[in-house]
Amino acid sequence: MITRPTTDVLIGDCCRELMEAILPGLTDETLKLRLVMAETVLRNAAVRAAHEIAWMREETAALLAYADQVAARHGSEPVRAALAAAQADPDGSLHLADVTERYERAGLAFAAALAAAQEAGAADLVAQARELLRGRIATEKQIMATYQVVGR
Repeated sequence: MITRPTTDVLIGDCCRELMEAILPGLTDETLKLRLVMAETVLRNAAVRAAHEIAWMREETAALLAYADQVAARHGSEPVRAALAAAQADPDGSLHLADVTERYERAGLAFAAALAAAQEAGAADLVAQARELLRGRIATEKQIMATYQVVGR
């Protein structure tokens, strides 16, 4: 019995079934390779499912804080407009579609803020943006930690 039927647990159980019950019964090498590749995608999806909303909410807060800082310092109208759009809806919903929508708008505000910082020649703000982007890359690497190129 599954006592914690979260998406990551359900996907993990499917991965185990694929690798322990189905893979050993296959004789065709191409099918084995395809199954291992599919299991890898599923395993990565399990990691994403377990953390995706939290990661997006954390990054959204950081992106909006950066845009706020640039707007306060450089008074850029495009940044203010992007911030207003990003903050138009309350961020209390945890539904994936709502979190993703807010995350996307925060990304647009960040892009506008970075452009304004670059135009202003604000090296410290550009460096700060670079650090935020490094954080995003680190998260993606965490998701892809189990990815392996199989059969290539």
